[in-house]
Amino acid sequence: MLKQLSARIARSSGPPRASCRRSPGATISTSSVADMGLTASFRPSSPSSSTSASTSSSASGSTGSTLSASQVARFHRDGYILPGFRFEDEAVIAGRAALDDILSKNPGVMPEQLVNSHLEDGEGHAHSVKGSSEFLKLASNPRLVEIVSQCLGTDNVILYGCQIFCKLPGEGKAIPWHQDGLYHPIKPLRACAAWIALDRSDEENGGLKVLPGTHKVGEVPHVHHIDEEAAITYVADPEWAEGKVQEVGMEWFTLDPGEVSFHDIMVVHGSERNRSSRRRAGVSAIYMPAECFFDRDMVTVGERKGGLKLDYKNRPLFVVRGDNQHPQNTLLRYP
Repeated sequence: MLKQLSARIARSSGPPRASCRRSPGATISTSSVADMGLTASFRPSSPSSSTSASTSSSASGSTGSTLSASQVARFHRDGYILPGFRFEDEAVIAGRAALDDILSKNPGVMPEQLVNSHLEDGEGHAHSVKGSSEFLKLASNPRLVEIVSQCLGTDNVILYGCQIFCKLPGEGKAIPWHQDGLYHPIKPLRACAAWIALDRSDEENGGLKVLPGTHKVGEVPHVHHIDEEAAITYVADPEWAEGKVQEVGMEWFTLDPGEVSFHDIMVVHGSERNRSSRRRAGVSAIYMPAECFFDRDMVTVGERKGGLKLDYKNRPLFVVRGDNQHPQNTLLRYP
């Protein structure tokens, strides 16, 4: 069975080909790393001069684990990057099996909101989701974390969240424009999400869309908007979002199974309903620089204004690269 599934992944995916399509809009000007608000203690990792700067993978099928200087600059300019990183088929197969297990163990949880999927048996008390250590294994992959390290500009990286987004065929809910960072208790607010595709993800089945450069404008206007076809209710003001689409355009991401996109947690992004006959599942692993403080007592903007309270009191922090650098960080683990 595993061999048959592996063969299907290989036939459907071919060489890595992560891509993004931009809808018309104004050109975004470039900016320096300093514009991102990095503190002096954060040191950008030294990129390999031999790594391709392309946003899509080469035809050779290389999985890629180091960004070039231009790719790092693109991440800071646009707030995201698709560098061509790809997990091996075996990891995708294991991830899919773990996802099926989590779906069966959490029948009462919306499949678009499986928080803390890397923690076993509801550990950390975040919505009591019963997760799987298979996703901790994926999120701790040294090659993946190497790219995250370059995006964050530090050799010390903590994994603090891992959420499954699973849109079932024909019924998967939309996730309107929003900013993840409004719900994260990090001081200063610096974090990067790695979105790992378990299924093919594209425009047709509710793949990710992004507003380039919006991570640099801070908190954007949000409103409460109830929509039965949406998974969240506190969303970027539709009027503001439409104006920004006209100004900068928007990117649609296409990822094959095992491919990964990386984005700043303050970039405005979202996705449409899955109206296709194909499932769209992925897991978002979220990392912060270990120089930052994970403030478990903080009332986040998302809780104060959006009404969504996430329980961070017992959530473990996994040091996946380097070491912890902030003396107030607690519940540290080293996978």
